[in-house]
Amino acid sequence: MGWELFAWSFAVIRKNKQLALFPIFGAIAAIAALALCSWRLLPIHHWGSRDYVRLAAAYFLASFPIIFFNCALAACANAQFIGAEPTLGYGLRHAGARLAPILVWTLLCTTVGLILNALASRASWIGKLVIWISGFAWGMATYLVVPVLIAEDRGAFGSFQRSMQLVRKTWSDQLVAEIRFGWRGAALFIPCFILGLIGGNGHSVLLPVAAACFIVAAAVLSAARGIFEVALYRYAALGEIPAGWPAEMGTRFTRTSTPAWD
Repeated sequence: MGWELFAWSFAVIRKNKQLALFPIFGAIAAIAALALCSWRLLPIHHWGSRDYVRLAAAYFLASFPIIFFNCALAACANAQFIGAEPTLGYGLRHAGARLAPILVWTLLCTTVGLILNALASRASWIGKLVIWISGFAWGMATYLVVPVLIAEDRGAFGSFQRSMQLVRKTWSDQLVAEIRFGWRGAALFIPCFILGLIGGNGHSVLLPVAAACFIVAAAVLSAARGIFEVALYRYAALGEIPAGWPAEMGTRFTRTSTPAWD
């Protein structure tokens, strides 16, 4: 997978620019949730059990909108692949129809994240390495959970099991895609960084422009990654190759089941 995959994901966004709005909505909602919770958490000089419960609740409330809007993005991305013309309402309706498993999945993700962070804060460097590897394995195993949550009639745990099943076929593509999305996507932030430097050196009028560019770049990159996840899911689950999909992805996946997309 080379630049073709990166360009392909952005080509999908160009066809339906609304897809880039979902990460922005998720980020705004997450920030709002953290802002509402912060007055109960800060300042804290001596943490007690209730404070940790509040922290966990804040983590959950911030994570839920991000996952929810990622699911809405996944629904729209799939509609785009099958030739439909999805709207923001289309994605929100499909995510809303799967609200219960999304809530459970958010709870499971936040629980795992808090446990790993708590263990890492008390571990030696060897322990931190083991925890990092565990976190990496968790990320790989859950890579396709969002498309599965939307596409198939499964609960949160069933979606996790299905994701692990598909990951056995896709793990190498996931790993390569994440690396290349990472360092090639970083190029999107170079203009933001340059504008920020200029703005911080006597041209303050450019600071809002740099911030806006950063938000747009982050949203587009997040949407591109979400689109790739849906395409990879359809490739693994259906054996489909989306139009324009890089040929070097190979043909080793076999059809396993048909998801219940509308």
